[in-house]
Amino acid sequence: MAYCKVSGKKIYYDQSITANPNDSVILLIHGAGGTSEVWLNQLSQIKDYPLLALDLPGHGNSEGYPANTIAEYSQFIDEFVRTLELKSVILAGHSMGGGVVLECVLANPEWLKGIILVDTGSRLRVKKEMLEQLAKRILPFDIIPYLYCQNCSPEVLDKAKENMKSIIPQVYFADFQACDAFDRSKEIQNINLEAYILCGEEDRMTPLKYSQALHEALPKSELKIIPQAGHMSMQENPAEVNKVIVEFLKRF
Repeated sequence: MAYCKVSGKKIYYDQSITANPNDSVILLIHGAGGTSEVWLNQLSQIKDYPLLALDLPGHGNSEGYPANTIAEYSQFIDEFVRTLELKSVILAGHSMGGGVVLECVLANPEWLKGIILVDTGSRLRVKKEMLEQLAKRILPFDIIPYLYCQNCSPEVLDKAKENMKSIIPQVYFADFQACDAFDRSKEIQNINLEAYILCGEEDRMTPLKYSQALHEALPKSELKIIPQAGHMSMQENPAEVNKVIVEFLKRF
C-alpha cells in the first residue's frame, strides 16, 4: 500500500511485488464507482509479475474528484505513470476502466506495451433512467444482481450492497456520465497493440457481444470467455482470470 502525488492530489495504490526499473508493470484500473479492492485476487495470487492497482481520483483512498469524461481519466493515468517513472506498462481495465485503457492507447504513450480488457466495450452507454436516479443522489442498488452470474450467492450480493452504501452517489453519477459519453468504436481498429479481451460468460452489464466487437476490431487481439462469471469476472472466477492474465504476461 502506498501513495503518490499527482497534480497535487494524494493518490492511493496497492502493489504485489516491487518492480525493477526494467520490468513490465501491470497497472490495473477499476470500473465505475469501484476501487483497487476489486483486483485483490489478482494482487495476492499472481506471482512473479509486478502488479499495481490504483484508486482513481475521488475513489477509495485517493484525493480529488471523479472525472465525468473518460478522456480525463486517461490523462490522469498518463500523469500517474510518469509520476512513478514507469517505463513499460501493460494496462488492464475493467468495465469503465477498459474504456480508460482504450482512450490511453489512442493517445499513443511510449510507455504502453499491451492491454487487457475485462468485461468492457468500445461504447459504454448507460440507461437514461439510471442517470436521472443518480442525479437525485439515489444509489443504483438495482444493478447489483446484474453484476454477477445468476447463481451468485445472497452473501455476495449483500456484501456488494454494503460496499455500494459506502460510496457517495456523486461518484457513480460522474463515472456513469463518463461511460455514457464514451464511444471509440470507430477509432479502435487503428489500435495495433497486443490485447487480451476477457468476458464473463454470463455478463449482463456488458454482454459478450461487446467483447466480440472489440475482438473483431482489434487486429492483434484474443478473446477469452470466463466460465461461471458475470460482469465481475476477476472476483467471481479469479483462478481462470489469473491464468489468462499470466498467459498474456508471458509474452513480454
